[in-house]
Amino acid sequence: MVQEQGSGGDGVVARQEARERKDRLKAEFGGRLRVLLDLTGLSSREFAQRYPAYKDSTVRKYTLGSNLPPWDFLHDLLTEVTRRTDDPAGPHRRTELFTAYRQVLIDTGADVRGSDQNSLLLRLLDGEEALARLGDELSQVRARENQLRTDLADLEEQIRRAGTPTSGAGAADRKRELEEESRLLAVRRSALVERRSSLITELDTCRTQLAALEDTATESGLVPVSTGGGAGQDRTGTLPPVPPQPPRLGAGGQPGTKKPGRRRAAALIGGAVAVVLLAGGGAAVGIWAAGPHDTTGKNTAPAPATTTPMPDPTTAEPATPTPSTAPPTTAEPSTTNTPDPPAAPPAAGAQSLVTDLPAFEDDGYLSGPQTVNLREYSDALRVPAPPSCETVATWQLDRTYTTLVTHVGVTDDSPTSSDANFFITVDGKAAFQRTMKVGQSAEKATIDITNAFRITLTINNCGGSGHGAWLNPTISK
Repeated sequence: MVQEQGSGGDGVVARQEARERKDRLKAEFGGRLRVLLDLTGLSSREFAQRYPAYKDSTVRKYTLGSNLPPWDFLHDLLTEVTRRTDDPAGPHRRTELFTAYRQVLIDTGADVRGSDQNSLLLRLLDGEEALARLGDELSQVRARENQLRTDLADLEEQIRRAGTPTSGAGAADRKRELEEESRLLAVRRSALVERRSSLITELDTCRTQLAALEDTATESGLVPVSTGGGAGQDRTGTLPPVPPQPPRLGAGGQPGTKKPGRRRAAALIGGAVAVVLLAGGGAAVGIWAAGPHDTTGKNTAPAPATTTPMPDPTTAEPATPTPSTAPPTTAEPSTTNTPDPPAAPPAAGAQSLVTDLPAFEDDGYLSGPQTVNLREYSDALRVPAPPSCETVATWQLDRTYTTLVTHVGVTDDSPTSSDANFFITVDGKAAFQRTMKVGQSAEKATIDITNAFRITLTINNCGGSGHGAWLNPTISK
């Protein structure tokens, strides 16, 4: 009997030591985040106002080590550090921080099959890396499909000029080979799109559960990941093996009341740490150094209220943009539509979505000048010919732009009486929808994308055959 009591007491001590170790690991990682926040020159409240998706109290929980943050927060924090300090060690800092972040998640017991908060964070981290790989593979498939379309058009012209079946026999055989390759690529693309859609759905579920856990401030509570019911381990996870790198981004990758701590002199400390970083290699000191201070914010205006998201209007081949863990909480994007003015180049200072900022994911838009109702637009994205049921592209904006301006229309070379449906979504929320017909003047759309993480432009041709086009699409700060 005495032996049993001793054994039970040892178990209690072991569990207590394990909890203390996890708390220590989280506190050490929070110290790294406090150093990075100091480098930005912002308080927690000022950071939350610059990135309204986060609350001041949530940022402080991350920097104090009460909760581990989602990967989106790390990306936003590093982005702000780079903007403020012009740190040459930025790429190394990002890799080292995400490596340490993943190790902390594992050391605190995270498991991609689990449904506790840290396990959901790990699932989200690995899932975003897998999503980036799928996007790369899809881009390669679509690039090859575009090349095959060009090759087939050239071969058809060659066969036409040959005049006789005998003289064009070699070209005809080559055409059949290209058509078969095109068919196989289409099958592969459909499979990739289906896998991407399934993964996006799973990541959305992770984000929903994480939001619920932070709202209730129950870090260790078990919440079912699937709708099948039951808490604890979720055995339906399909995420891939551990990625070697942090999530890649677009071209250019919450209990109790806290007693307010003393605010550091952010500018002084941040400047001193930045000097050390630049002089001594940067990454190790900047990330490992930590202090015991809180970063309570200044008295500033509260963040804008969150609006109710609208449903995504797309219906065919899924290409929903991956929502951020930290979606902006600004008002619903506003849309203004006016009759199409004479075609004009993008305004000074604007970035073209055709020539300046490549899409993060692209289903196969063709770029170049297009004519709509006898007016020519210099930079346009149009559906391929013949158009697929749905053509989609997503751009990652990293919350640095405020306005999207584009015209929408059906090109003059479209079949008679044809039409096309246009959709714009901002971080998963519908911001614009329009049906246009051939011969109709292009319409202008001005979309508020303040603090937007990603935007998606979709043209739906299911049941129609119009060659829809986004005309001179530009974004500006």
